[in-house]
Amino acid sequence: MNIFSSFQNRRFYRYFVLSVIILLIVLLKQFMTLLLLTIIFSYLAMNAGKRVQRVTRLSRSLSIALVYIIVMAFIIWAVEHGANTVAHQVKSMIHLATDSSWHTTGIFKEVYKNIQQYSNSLNTEQLISKGFTQLNQVGHVLYELILALLFSFIFSMTYPQLRSWSMTFIHSPYKRFFGEFYIIVHRFIIILGRLFEVQLMICVINTIAMVIVLTFLNFPYLIGFAILIFILGLIPVVGVLISLVPLTVTAFIIGDWHTVLVILVAVAVIHFMESYFLHPHFMSQRTHMPILVILLNLIIMEKVFGVWGLIIGLPILTFLLDFFRIQKFKA
Repeated sequence: MNIFSSFQNRRFYRYFVLSVIILLIVLLKQFMTLLLLTIIFSYLAMNAGKRVQRVTRLSRSLSIALVYIIVMAFIIWAVEHGANTVAHQVKSMIHLATDSSWHTTGIFKEVYKNIQQYSNSLNTEQLISKGFTQLNQVGHVLYELILALLFSFIFSMTYPQLRSWSMTFIHSPYKRFFGEFYIIVHRFIIILGRLFEVQLMICVINTIAMVIVLTFLNFPYLIGFAILIFILGLIPVVGVLISLVPLTVTAFIIGDWHTVLVILVAVAVIHFMESYFLHPHFMSQRTHMPILVILLNLIIMEKVFGVWGLIIGLPILTFLLDFFRIQKFKA
């Protein structure tokens, strides 16, 4: 009876600690994006640093520093090529909008007439206000990305010291609470990191498939488009829709409506394969869950948490199954 009572107390104490963590998340929800990005970047950097260390035999600090140097060089290179591609797209869209040759005949004449009537009825002040709002949101996202990269670099470089310092909490009078706290948080970070690695692999596969299609269609600025597709591919659902704008505009400029149709079909097929085959299949292999459960989880979590739900929804479900010892996650 005493053994059963002790087990019950330990189990409910773990539930209490989990409740405290959930309460902290609710209180700090405005910092969740920054926190999650920092966790993901730190996990990926430390894992990459371990691989570099095994290959180069460099020290831990130098290996992680080398990883960040490579990442920053890639970001600068990507921004340069991506900016050139975006600038080309803006010029192309302006040229397309002012060119009267395609909207003066047939069905396009009526389409252009309706668009022109709609544009004349728009409130310019509202459009400018919405534009500044969107720019402010984009600026905030970029600020959080840069800050998360900085924090992750500091965390990765000083991890041994931070780990040593955190042990003082484990050996404090409240060691039981902090011990459970550490186990729960560490377990969730491992699950989140492992599943995000799978998402990166899926994104690489999608980018390669799309680049093959663009090569077949003789697209210009292929490197820039590959970078844009890869970066936008990290944003579930919304990224695909955003990537359609430059792709369809360029397709119309270099070809005709048949080229646009090929792009739309290719994006739809690749997105379908990602949503209903690649993502569930690879995640199912990692989490050992039925594909239907993963699909339902993605749908529900997207409604509850928005875009972030597509990223952290499955790690949350996997963590809860692991926490309640229903299905153990093999890291």
